[in-house]
This record gives sequence, C-alpha cells and structure tokens, in this order.
Amino acid sequence: MKKMLFFALFIGLCSCDDGDLQIEEVDFDASNIESCPGLADPTQTSFFFKIDEDEALLLNLAGGLINNTTSEPGTLTSTIPEPSNLIYRFFSGNVTSAYFCDAIPPLEPSVVKENLATAGSIMVDTKVDTLTSETKDYRHTISITDLSLTNDQGEQLTDLSTLVYGDFITKPKNSAKLEVPFSNYTDLEPIPCAIAPVEGTIRLTKVLNDEFIALEVSTTDSLFINTATDTIPRSLALTDREIFEYAVLDRMANNDLACAATFGEDIKSWSFVSTSGNLKVETVAGVPDANGSITYTHSITLENMVLTSKANATPINLAEIPSVAFGTYVTVQE
Repeated sequence: MKKMLFFALFIGLCSCDDGDLQIEEVDFDASNIESCPGLADPTQTSFFFKIDEDEALLLNLAGGLINNTTSEPGTLTSTIPEPSNLIYRFFSGNVTSAYFCDAIPPLEPSVVKENLATAGSIMVDTKVDTLTSETKDYRHTISITDLSLTNDQGEQLTDLSTLVYGDFITKPKNSAKLEVPFSNYTDLEPIPCAIAPVEGTIRLTKVLNDEFIALEVSTTDSLFINTATDTIPRSLALTDREIFEYAVLDRMANNDLACAATFGEDIKSWSFVSTSGNLKVETVAGVPDANGSITYTHSITLENMVLTSKANATPINLAEIPSVAFGTYVTVQE
C-alpha cells in the first residue's frame, strides 16, 4: 500500500508541542471517496471527502469535470486553489460522513486544525466501468499532482508525485433504457463500413462517444434493392438473428472499431444483440439526374425489438422496444 509520506512529513513539521497532533504517518489509501447524497444529477457533485478516523481530506471540485461521457486524456483538468480547492482537516475525535452531509452537523468532534492546499493540478479521467441491463456506469478517477500544502505558520511542502484521490461512480441509464430508447442517436446518420466484417453483408454503424449501434444484414435479404416500396415496406424477422448490435467500450469508439469483426484484448466491451422483432425498410426513388442515375433512400426502422446480452451463461433479455428509427441508407442506380 502506498503511504502518503509527504503528508506525514508535513504534519511532523506543523505538529503542536502539546502532542495533540503527534502523527508519524498518514494513509488515505484504504479510505473510499465519499460525497453527500441527494443530488438529482450526480454529475453536479462538486464536494468530495475521504475519512481516516479523526482526519479528513476534503476536495471542492470545479464544475463541469464530472460528465457521463468517456474523456480524452488530459481534457478534464483544474487547478488548486482556484477554481478547485483541497483541505486537510484534523478533528478532536473520529468523524463520520454525517459531519459533512447532515443539514445540522454534530457538535462533536470539533475541528482541531486544518491545512490548505495552495497549489496543485487536478485531472479527472472518465471511462465506462460496466454496462448493465439498466445503466452504463462511469468511473471518474480524480488525480492530483504538484500538490502544495501550507499550515497556519506559513510552512509549505510540495509533493511532485501523483496522488490518486479516488474513483467516483455515476450510473446513468444506458441508451436502450432511455425514455425513448436510442433517441440519443437520432441526429446521427448511419455510416456504411467500407469492408464489412462478414463477407456478403452490409454493415451500417452509428458511433456516439464510447458506444455504437450497428445493423448488419445479408445482401441476400434484398432489403436495400433499387426499387421503391409502395404502401408495404420490406420486412425481415429478427428472431434469433443478431442483426442489430448495441456495444459499449471502455474507451472512445470510432468507425474502425464499429466495423471490426473483433476487438483487441486491451479493449473491454459489453454488448446487446437483437434476438426478436422486425426490421422494416421503406424505399423512395429520387428523380433521375442528368446522367440518368437514380438515388434510392432506404429508411430503416426496428420494431418490437428484444435485445439480449449473451455475456453470461444465462442470457439477459431487455424489455421489448416498440420502435427504433435507425436512419437512412442511400444507394445509387447508375
């Protein structure tokens, strides 16, 4: 276990002569990061604390650093003492979360001493921790470098190493469980894979941050033929056919990953695939251009779709989704 010797040395410098703060070593590694409950949106959390018996390390984090999206390295940063700040506080006895979270904090224990951080750089690294049948859980890892603490006597020490303050977890609904499932993809148009992972198929993808949805159909299904449909759309049963996929990664997704047959061992992923429902395609023919070429626009809808996770021995089925507008795919007849 990593020991915070920097803090131990610092406390040694500023200990009281009467022995009230005779501490040889301070270690917060075994302490979990905590926050006060009650916020409707956990990403608005800005106050965090870690408790080790009669000591606490308090962090007031600048807004906008906790987001339910995977972050690029080094993009979520802040500085100490402004706009974020860190306080190392000592109490007269063991302290609990009630002291920080109750509307009326307890009278005991009382604050004996506190040291303020006068400098430091904060970085938040966010990525998906897991995908469940209801949520997409994010792990927000908060780290601090170049930390300087100053006591009330003006004594200061700087630690140039990286202090991992802790991991904060948020649990937003996954895309399949939104009020309108997959409505977050509405403004994105499907992109066809230049090379489909399975020969003889057409794979269309939509990528959104750390996840994607994909539709893979066989060319023999004749869904995207250059013929306009009338009142009855073309239809394909999804029963036991993994035509639609919803995938989440522990990193930023891109079209290359969405079109890949498999992922590398360094990539952690979760997915749900279609096992029931219907795929419908309505085709509209455009006006021939000067060369006689006709553009056909195929509007794709999935109806009464059931998604299944097959990651475990026992498959997990999600509730039937009445309708998902996947978007359009365009073909041209020369």
